[in-house]
Amino acid sequence: MRLKRNLTKKILAFFSILLLFPAANWAQKLKPVTIQGTAEFAVGKEIRLIAYDDLLSYRQKVVATDKISRDGSFKLTFSTKQIQLVQIAIQTSKAEFYIEPEETYIFTIEMDPQLFQRLDPMEYGGYLQVKSKNADQNNLNYKINNFEWKTASIVDYFAPNIISDMGNNEFDSITKNIKDRFPLEYAPTNFFKSYIYYYYANLEGVILHKSPDSLYKKYLDNEYVLYDNPSYMSFFNAFYRNYLLTSKHIGKQLLTESINQGANYLALFNAVGKDPFLINERIRELAIIQNLAELCENKEFNRKNIINLLKEIAQTSHFEEHRTIANNMLYKVNLLQSGSVLPKAQFKEIGGSSFQFSDLKGKWVYVQFFNMDCPDCIREMMVIKQLKEKYGENIEFVSLSLDFTISHLLQFKEKYPQFDWHFVHFNDQFNWIDEMGINSLPDNLLINPDGTLSNRNAPDITRDLSRFLMRQFAPEEEEINPLDPHNQK
Repeated sequence: MRLKRNLTKKILAFFSILLLFPAANWAQKLKPVTIQGTAEFAVGKEIRLIAYDDLLSYRQKVVATDKISRDGSFKLTFSTKQIQLVQIAIQTSKAEFYIEPEETYIFTIEMDPQLFQRLDPMEYGGYLQVKSKNADQNNLNYKINNFEWKTASIVDYFAPNIISDMGNNEFDSITKNIKDRFPLEYAPTNFFKSYIYYYYANLEGVILHKSPDSLYKKYLDNEYVLYDNPSYMSFFNAFYRNYLLTSKHIGKQLLTESINQGANYLALFNAVGKDPFLINERIRELAIIQNLAELCENKEFNRKNIINLLKEIAQTSHFEEHRTIANNMLYKVNLLQSGSVLPKAQFKEIGGSSFQFSDLKGKWVYVQFFNMDCPDCIREMMVIKQLKEKYGENIEFVSLSLDFTISHLLQFKEKYPQFDWHFVHFNDQFNWIDEMGINSLPDNLLINPDGTLSNRNAPDITRDLSRFLMRQFAPEEEEINPLDPHNQK
């Protein structure tokens, strides 16, 4: 059951990250969760349960899989310590819902068959439609859906146009209407109440633009850091986004010196501690992790030093949660960077044998992603054919089919026998597609001769690639010695 969001576009954008995150970690021991049901439209397909390590990196983990049987049934089992927001995924279609330890969920899953075959069905409003057979009004999913739907209706009623222009009177009316329906109180050990409380905090921050001082004192200056509550962490992310760089209490020069001159984590930690909103050491370090990841793309800061600082936190932090988050941030900031190792995947050639990019190590490799529904991809192949004839000794071309059945690749090759380079099928590596961020076609990447990634968004085939290859592989002109009598005219 996808969580519905009917807020205005600005609030939708602000809260869109919530759907990606797990919830609070109150339990101490792993306890089983069972998710079972039917998905008759997807017989024979793999169904995946996806969870997340933390709320800052939102690194995905597939925690359970099953093959949907001939009668459409499936069963997923997973152990967790806490309430979590998870995704069910079949091919590239997904749905989201909360799970609680020691609960069993019985679902009927349906999907528009045409959208189900699209590479990015969500772009067209396509989601797995999950209907619960054992839901009631005490079910957490029902309560959160009900809260969000009613809150969205309240906000839309009082803010039909631009919410940023809303006055205090309108917001007071929103607050009263929420309080009349839901418990709006600070209750850090109650997941649902905390979800409501910090959801409201996000509304306050977006609509009223309250001063950081008042927001900090009300929502962050307390003993609890709710790592696993999506509303809390959404508020935390917004409050401390790019904070170290803009804080008047830290100063850009001091921050630059702490990072660029020796990458001394203790010096950075102490320097940041001068800010009154970072006195709490747990919050301070969490904000440092978040901001270091953000500064990785800032050319004024030494990226290598930032990586080393994150590594130090991952290895030495006194907070277990921060070691996990720092490790995940390291993975995130290095993923798909030039010179990085590509996520592992095993593809299939048309004959059925396995294929991986390392098979072509020693040459440049240009990878084109395509499927049968992409006419632009075929036009690109016409150019690839010409480039292969000219530069084929120096670079390998791979067209990687993202069609959901390998038979489509076979049909394609029969129709276009003139395309004579490597054609392989992605072999249902849907998690790899997610990691690579492939959601539209045509798309491509360029791999270095040593097997590392050169460019996630490779030079455009129709223009820039030919210039790149010409510069890379143009024959060197023989150096002429003007004193050599044979070179005199």
